[in-house]
Amino acid sequence: MPSRAELRRRVDKEMAGGWEVTIAESGHEILGFVAIRRRDRILAELFLSPKRIGGGIGKVLLDHAKAAMPGGFTLFTTSANSRARHFYEREGLIALREEPHPRSGHPVTYYEWVGAGT
Repeated sequence: MPSRAELRRRVDKEMAGGWEVTIAESGHEILGFVAIRRRDRILAELFLSPKRIGGGIGKVLLDHAKAAMPGGFTLFTTSANSRARHFYEREGLIALREEPHPRSGHPVTYYEWVGAGT
């Protein structure tokens, strides 16, 4: 895991680079979030609180990304994360390729959502 300082620098850099972040919350509890780079057509991050997986929040956040980028987008997820891969495939995303992660080198699978009405 990166240090807190490394994560802070990354978030600052990514936000300056055009991320838009939407948070799902209930009361004071953060349930999950999605970060997109609309101009690059990238879903950069989609995370849920582990205890909230399977409750429909991921679909709501993914649908938000689809509405924000109706022309389509790409994303990648850890290849070993079969739960996330199944979710993306069930929601209509297409697996494109597997490559090493740009920072860590572990295998990731790239996906594409081709857009509304296709």
